[in-house]
Amino acid sequence: MWKRIGTGILAMLLAFTTGCGLLTESGSQSVKKAEADPSAEQKKPDYSGLKIPEQLKSLDIMKGPGEYGGTSYDLKKIRPQLDKISAAISPDQLEARLIQMMGEDYRRHIKKYQDFDTSVIDIEAGPGSVKNIQVPEGQEVNIVILLDASGSMADKVDGGVKMDLAKSSVQDFVSNMPEGAHISLQVYGHKGSNSKSDKQISCNSIEEIYPLGAYDQTRFQSSLKSLKPAGWTPLAGAIQKAEKTLAGHTGDNTQNVVYVVSDGIETCDGDPVAAADKLHHSNIQAVVNIIGFDVDNEGQQALLEVANAGGGEYQTVKSKVDLEAYFEGEFKRLYDEWQKWAEVHEEKASIIAAHKLDHLDINHEDMKRLVEWEYNHFKDALTYLKEERKFEYELISEVESRIYERKEALSDYSYETKEQLQTEVQNNRDNLQDHVRNKRDEEQEKLNN
Repeated sequence: MWKRIGTGILAMLLAFTTGCGLLTESGSQSVKKAEADPSAEQKKPDYSGLKIPEQLKSLDIMKGPGEYGGTSYDLKKIRPQLDKISAAISPDQLEARLIQMMGEDYRRHIKKYQDFDTSVIDIEAGPGSVKNIQVPEGQEVNIVILLDASGSMADKVDGGVKMDLAKSSVQDFVSNMPEGAHISLQVYGHKGSNSKSDKQISCNSIEEIYPLGAYDQTRFQSSLKSLKPAGWTPLAGAIQKAEKTLAGHTGDNTQNVVYVVSDGIETCDGDPVAAADKLHHSNIQAVVNIIGFDVDNEGQQALLEVANAGGGEYQTVKSKVDLEAYFEGEFKRLYDEWQKWAEVHEEKASIIAAHKLDHLDINHEDMKRLVEWEYNHFKDALTYLKEERKFEYELISEVESRIYERKEALSDYSYETKEQLQTEVQNNRDNLQDHVRNKRDEEQEKLNN
């Protein structure tokens, strides 16, 4: 990242990740431990904070499974217990006794519903807009532009004088940086002349003409206006100067990029490759990018080595059209990045939502089977009491009605809660997808203007 200035903005704005967990069953490790050590105790679920839904408060479900509930269900043990029940028992007492004996444990499913997270994914910051946006709070972006003002920049290319074209393009580019980014403009080789007698003066002429700080169009233009090409090319010294400028601007939330516009190689006996490598691998971690302006093949190879050492990219241009196209290409790249950003979010939201909808379905089906299981066990017990113990019809009928109402209440709760949570998941998915599409369209529109 930061191999180009636009890419740098992308890296700064994409410094976030999201995660969203699904509701899953855990415990495989503890199972393996129990298998290895039969005496190992399984950790019991904590239901201390569980809130019983209003419609289930009368069902006495917080005590957990009955004595013969769940996997402990055993007719051979249950019927002797049923034989101990007096035929004079009241409906309330018989219902309570059946629940005590064969009631199932619904707390696990209720807890899943209550703990369920209906959010889909967090929205990661987008690639960033190069027009009228803020650098995110807590982030620092520093852009140091090193502009070659050596004598060769007075030469003409297609479209005008190299220095004039470079100044114009740099001005346009900087004016489109995010609001809140810090800009520094430094020039080198702008004093003396090309003569050997002036070499020392020229090679020492490295100056920050716009101190690192917020962009001010009037001051920036003014700093560029009087600049004229003059002498030699102290590229290594300019990179070292940039390192001093960025000293202290470090940390995970800081992004530093050095941006060189030059038409030639080092002519002041410095080592720009070593300087770029040192800057890039220091705690400043700046990326050094270079635009070679009308550079011959030998010069291109030399500048490419500097860019590679600085962890950046080298781009060559030969005319006004090329230079403008380079910067316009950054906007086109950013336009495409917004498209990819939206597509990734839409796909991730769909996948995560689908998983969550499935998990809700699974929890509902599991709870529904448990309800039916319990209801059938109650029915079997009542049938035994009616046919084998000859309990009165009115008593059995009353309790049958009650266990049916219990079954319906539990089933309705699970279905309605599942539907409600699934609707929330779907709404969150749809809202997020609408948001990223609208954001994409908004930012792409800015780039088109």
